[in-house]
Amino acid sequence: MIFGIDMNEVYIVGEDAVTLEIIKRLILHLNLRVIVISELPVRGSQIKSNALKYNNLSKTYPVILLTDLNGNNCPIELIDNWFGKQQITPNLIFNIACSEAESWLVSDVSGFSRFIGVNPNLIPSVRIIDQKKPENIELDFRYKPSLFIMRELAPHSSKSDILESLMPRELAKKGPRYNITLQEFIRNHWNIDEAAINSYSLQKAITRLSRFK
Repeated sequence: MIFGIDMNEVYIVGEDAVTLEIIKRLILHLNLRVIVISELPVRGSQIKSNALKYNNLSKTYPVILLTDLNGNNCPIELIDNWFGKQQITPNLIFNIACSEAESWLVSDVSGFSRFIGVNPNLIPSVRIIDQKKPENIELDFRYKPSLFIMRELAPHSSKSDILESLMPRELAKKGPRYNITLQEFIRNHWNIDEAAINSYSLQKAITRLSRFK
């Protein structure tokens, strides 16, 4: 996938198709001049076990990685758990969504609620993550944002296709078109600037990628 001229070749790493789509949309949004030579969709536990490998790979090719906080108390704790004493190289653009990449999508409150056809009042309000840093805010999900979308938002949708796509069937963990539906939102509807107002972790990712640019 080519995004510009005079470009760097990069790898992108994400936990699933939605996470990878977020990375690609951020690349476009920031007009980064890169060629994505490989997309590595791996589960969070696999990203953790391969973290040192990606760090070494970034010595040859830049690696843009996005992962979820995955139950860690804070990004510093996650980085310590994953990398230990190994220094992260400047070419490993390591991004952590708080608490899950889907939270960055819902943080575009007006856009996401309009896309799935629900009242924006159903979207969680923001909370301050660190009282010492009042700018450090995120939407206050009671549990995983991906589950919140399916359990708390999709059932109230005025759009039949959203109900069909996002509501899990029988014992399924996700709706039959969960990834495809969110990828459509990411590509064509997600207002990144609006979302960043409500997500400090997204703001940090944008800053980190802009510095890479």
